[in-house]
Amino acid sequence: MRETMRLNPLPRPESYDLHVTVDPRRDRFDGVVGITLSGAAGLRSIELHAVDLDFDQTQVEDQQGPIPVTAVKTDEKRETSTLKLSRAIESDDASIHIAFEGPLRSDLRGLYLALSGSRRYAATQLEAADARRFFPCFDEPDKKARFRIRVTTPQKNSIVSNGPAIKTQRHGKLKTVTFGETPRLSTYLIALVVGEMEASRSKMCGDTPIRVWSVPGKKHLAGFALNAAFESLVRLEKFFGLKYPYDKLDLIAVPDFEFGAMENAGAVTFRESLLLVDSKTITLAEKKRVAEVIAHELAHMWYGDLVTMAWWDDLWLNEAFATWMAFYVVDDWMPEWNMWLDFEQHRGPAYTMDAMKNTHPIYVDVSTPDEATENFDLITYEKGASVVRMVERWLGSVAFRKGVRTYIRRHREDNAQAADLWRALEEASGENVEKIVGAWVKESGFPLVSVRLGERRGRAVLKTHQELFLADPRRPESARRSTRPIPVVLRVRPVRGRTKLAQGLLDRTRNEIDVGAANEVKWVYANADEAGFYHPVHHPDLLQDIGAELKRLSAVERMGLLGHQWACVCADRGDFASILSLIERLGDEEEPDVLAAIGTPLSWLDGQALPELSASTAAEHREWTGRIFRAAFDALGWRPRRGETDALRQRRATLLGFLGGLAEDKDILAQVQKCIGPYLKERSTLDANLAGPVVDLAARSGNKTLYDKYLRQMKKARTPQERTRFEMALASFRDPALVERTLTLSLSDDVPMQDVVPLLMRLLANPRARETTWAFIRKRWTQLAPRVSPGLAPRLVTATSALQTPAYKKEVAEFFNAQKLPTTKRALKQALERFDLNANLRRRAVRELRQWIPNSGGR
Repeated sequence: MRETMRLNPLPRPESYDLHVTVDPRRDRFDGVVGITLSGAAGLRSIELHAVDLDFDQTQVEDQQGPIPVTAVKTDEKRETSTLKLSRAIESDDASIHIAFEGPLRSDLRGLYLALSGSRRYAATQLEAADARRFFPCFDEPDKKARFRIRVTTPQKNSIVSNGPAIKTQRHGKLKTVTFGETPRLSTYLIALVVGEMEASRSKMCGDTPIRVWSVPGKKHLAGFALNAAFESLVRLEKFFGLKYPYDKLDLIAVPDFEFGAMENAGAVTFRESLLLVDSKTITLAEKKRVAEVIAHELAHMWYGDLVTMAWWDDLWLNEAFATWMAFYVVDDWMPEWNMWLDFEQHRGPAYTMDAMKNTHPIYVDVSTPDEATENFDLITYEKGASVVRMVERWLGSVAFRKGVRTYIRRHREDNAQAADLWRALEEASGENVEKIVGAWVKESGFPLVSVRLGERRGRAVLKTHQELFLADPRRPESARRSTRPIPVVLRVRPVRGRTKLAQGLLDRTRNEIDVGAANEVKWVYANADEAGFYHPVHHPDLLQDIGAELKRLSAVERMGLLGHQWACVCADRGDFASILSLIERLGDEEEPDVLAAIGTPLSWLDGQALPELSASTAAEHREWTGRIFRAAFDALGWRPRRGETDALRQRRATLLGFLGGLAEDKDILAQVQKCIGPYLKERSTLDANLAGPVVDLAARSGNKTLYDKYLRQMKKARTPQERTRFEMALASFRDPALVERTLTLSLSDDVPMQDVVPLLMRLLANPRARETTWAFIRKRWTQLAPRVSPGLAPRLVTATSALQTPAYKKEVAEFFNAQKLPTTKRALKQALERFDLNANLRRRAVRELRQWIPNSGGR
């Protein structure tokens, strides 16, 4: 049995009085915390969480008076301090008072230092279990309490916390700000940001003031986020049938931040690039991403903050719902953005991860904080959201919303488990929700559903067979026998008229679904709107009929068909000719998200298979790619026309990336070189959507002069998105000396800690940099390790599979096993498995491409 790091159920905190003195110019801070307790009677010791905090004074008191603390015992493994008492606590209620001090951390967790030029900031990131690095507390999600927070800091600093500021006292060069008491919250949702900041104007949503905070000089970039937060809040209040539960809403752009954003109640923190935008230079994709992240975090105000999972094994309850809800909200606000196409893109990597042996269920037993951190991944977010969407489609939007509202009201300011949600949904719908959904949450993997159209007594029936889908072609017999209940939605193409939808439940290995009169059904697509998380495989005759009328599928279904077929090719359930022929048919695709989906198989071939082919065969493949997309790009041209839609602009950018990056079209690359100089001087010379591919493509053949220009542009960037664009493009240069410069830069303050892992990942993806990067990681690990935060470390480990060869696989295993990074155990297993899967797929790809390109690609 695994050791648990849980605290005892009693005592329970009821309220915290926290006063901290924070000056970001100093390396340490100090504070005093008072905690009122219930359930304390009879205790001779009290264990609470504290990491890297020095206790100056401790005092415990019950109704009989003070109780001397005879010793404070620290347990580094459990991350706790235990107060030993001179006598037992005699009353149920008691209180603790602790004076403490701690370091302003450098690892993006707890209360940490963030830099913006010469300015210094103190900011918190407390999820999953890092409140204990900020103040002594009972740092578990089910130990909710009310918080009264006071902060003392130099006069020039702004202070933002969960509650509204209700009093400011000035004394000398310092001030103390008192914030209003919060409702009951888990410790990981407490927020504090201290430093020189500017606030936008307030925008009211009912009684709730919304503001955006940023470092000085960036307030003008807050307008879009302010509007997106307002539009999200309006729709969330309507969905939940419940007013926003906190007194105010502050959105804070933190200059160095580990994740994308954090849903602290009433004080949401973000990466600058996911909050602050310039409407004149932002791309459509960036705008959609900012809106989606804002909606995600605000959905948490109800689903996660107001009602919180009881323990980290139900993390998915928070994250899966908020992920689904974000797309629901933004799609309702901006339907022309087609957000469910973005959702399909986002969940593609979740399919890939969940097909591996080293995946995990959505629900995972968690014993330690490091295990909780490991679960902030594609399975928890994207697969979990896919299951939420499948349930919503099965139950219907009305019943689903009614059940969620019941769940939120029933557990308001409290904690809940998955069973509580199932119960509420069952009451609302009359369906046995737990029976259907339980297997999806508690079992890893997902089904492969093979379908063919048949006839029985004059009726058309869709005959299905399900098994577990595995990326490894060597499927065990147990996978073939695996079944789970699958609510399916089908798109039925009648002989005449428009397509229609049909529903069914696949609850056995083999099922049949009646889809209409036999003489009236032409074909059936087996995952309408991609509502289900499974791969449908259509019989060749059925696939041929669908392929002849691809435009009768919705855009998201065309994306899905491409993804399903590519997954089957990877798992040796289809040949490369099938995916390449499908790509050929989609060459004139008008929907940019569908085009982007084509990039997944093409990019894999470019990075993994083409280097193994002869130069002439690889060149033929690139020519084939160019022929498919060049006509569409030429029809659009380089410059947008008056009144052109965002979708057309995005399509042009995607085509440019294909032609320049995959086809290596000489004319396109020559034009890129002509564009980059004027763009560096004046942004208006290039459509914003083209900026990303042009900057990246120019870097691939760029010299020292261009590198220096990019570095200057990065340092003086006018928006966070521009900074990220030029910073990440430094990893695309292929000159060995410039690769070395970028690697050295990753150790300097010029690259914020939040960007170190993304930059190294980009370098590992660069075919001319990956080996040098790996050597750098190994050689300079002592200096690099403090800049790799625990939450981002798994992504770095996963990216090493780009090294490809068995020798590198062995090095990766030996190196990271020796480092013993606590949050990367699963990521390392997945990386090593990916080495093998890619090696097997490369062998097949090279063999089949040698045959296919001369026969088909060269036409």
